[in-house]
Amino acid sequence: MIFGLFGDKTERESKQLNRDAPSIIAEAEKLYAPARLRAMAETITEYIDRAYKRYGTEPIDLRRAHYDFRNLHKETRRKNDQVGLSAMTLVIIYIRAEIAGPMADPARAAIKTFTATWLEVGEAQDGASDGVA
Repeated sequence: MIFGLFGDKTERESKQLNRDAPSIIAEAEKLYAPARLRAMAETITEYIDRAYKRYGTEPIDLRRAHYDFRNLHKETRRKNDQVGLSAMTLVIIYIRAEIAGPMADPARAAIKTFTATWLEVGEAQDGASDGVA
């Protein structure tokens, strides 16, 4: 009876992650210039790739990555790097969504869409500037 009172933690966390990722992305897109959004997308991609290479893809491995990235998040907060802080927050959300499983797919999809969009925009701008010269 008492366990039913609190519900499934994974389900609640997934719902929270699914709400947080799009709202952080929307806020970043309002606040930051395209160059900063591209840097943010590069950072997110770099850290997610690093998590897979260094720790692995199993939930227990990703929990270790999550722990380490929380420490990086604290360092970024101390430096008052708002773009880096947003990027690290999205990396942590992505890792937690991987741990949570399929119910958190919308959070992962939002982050993947963000990174793909801004990396593509940056490449298009680089190509345009290379072609003009």
